[in-house]
Amino acid sequence: MSLELEDHPWFPAWMRRHQMAFLSFMALRFHLYQPVAPLVRQMLEEEASGAWTDCCTGAAGPVQYMLQQGCRPAQLLLTDKYPIGTNIFSHEVSARWEAVDVLQDAIPGQGLITFFNAFHHFTTAQRQQLLTQIAATKRPLLIAEITQPTVPCWMLVNLSTTLGQILFAPFIKPFSWRRLFFTYLVPVHLVTVTWDGCVSVLRSIRRRSFERLCVDTSTTEYRFRFQQSGPWWRKVSILTGQPIS
Repeated sequence: MSLELEDHPWFPAWMRRHQMAFLSFMALRFHLYQPVAPLVRQMLEEEASGAWTDCCTGAAGPVQYMLQQGCRPAQLLLTDKYPIGTNIFSHEVSARWEAVDVLQDAIPGQGLITFFNAFHHFTTAQRQQLLTQIAATKRPLLIAEITQPTVPCWMLVNLSTTLGQILFAPFIKPFSWRRLFFTYLVPVHLVTVTWDGCVSVLRSIRRRSFERLCVDTSTTEYRFRFQQSGPWWRKVSILTGQPIS
């Protein structure tokens, strides 16, 4: 059972939306996925359909960042177990939302599949299950994880989820008086978001675990690769999957 509050159906939907919007704001404001953008752009260009399905989208901050960096899918499908369901992009990009539980449902759409900082929410067995299922579809895959199981990462997450919320809450879109109330007057968000951030660090996937997943799930028709990129303070773990032609 997940320890992250946002994963549970009983967690209030408005609190989940506030939490996801904060995480998206931080991803955009501090360019947390900068090392991933060239790879996403390349994989989209190499994908014949030009289609892209993002899984466990949240408030879609990483996807918005990729679009800002020149990634231009022909079709964009955003999926989440608890989807927001509104078009948060500019008029130049048409995105469709769909409610999908990736552990129970087949990943819909065509083309590239991405997971941004969501893979650590699954158990080791569930991760292997997902990779095996995706390999069977022969669709390209990119998984990016920005949390690392290290003390510096734990300190940065604690700083961003406490001081970060205090500094940036008024600037997060869509603006919400309720967000301000539960950040400054009754600081519930400081507790819930920090809790989930700390749990995410503790559940972060180590390099050797990623490498073991690549070995265990690669086949003669589909190959997984792992790499890390970025400076020490915002290192990103990247797992990619590609069919072998």
